[in-house]
Amino acid sequence: MAGLTLTLKPREKFLVGGCLVENGPRRSSIRIIDENVFVLRLSDALHPDEVTTPVKRAYHAVQQILACEISEKDGHVHLLAQLKSLHEVFEGTAHEATIARACANAAAGKYHGALIGLKALIEVESKLLLTARPAPENTSENRLCAVSGRR
Repeated sequence: MAGLTLTLKPREKFLVGGCLVENGPRRSSIRIIDENVFVLRLSDALHPDEVTTPVKRAYHAVQQILACEISEKDGHVHLLAQLKSLHEVFEGTAHEATIARACANAAAGKYHGALIGLKALIEVESKLLLTARPAPENTSENRLCAVSGRR
């Protein structure tokens, strides 16, 4: 059977077709049978201030579609462009298949699948960006000391 099943924590909030819904006081599950309804857990949503990296920008683009903040037509084109750029970055890595699945899901209009794939890449991107930071010896204070001849 097609659709999406959500297992919800007590008082967990989520959007269904742009409408905010809150679960009751107990853990429960609901099934969204219509595949064309957009669903987004608020716990999966990124705040706009957190959108600072390429993967997070693509994730936020999917989020905007699922939250009905932008039209699917406008968001779809923007999202596919971002995913294409990410695919080029991750090409030849262990994460190429994840991006390829996210691209395929987005192209098919299965935005929840794209969101899940991108969510997994946020942590990967974070680790890559940490290793790409300059070594401590390149700080402005150390450069100033090197220029002045002090240590």
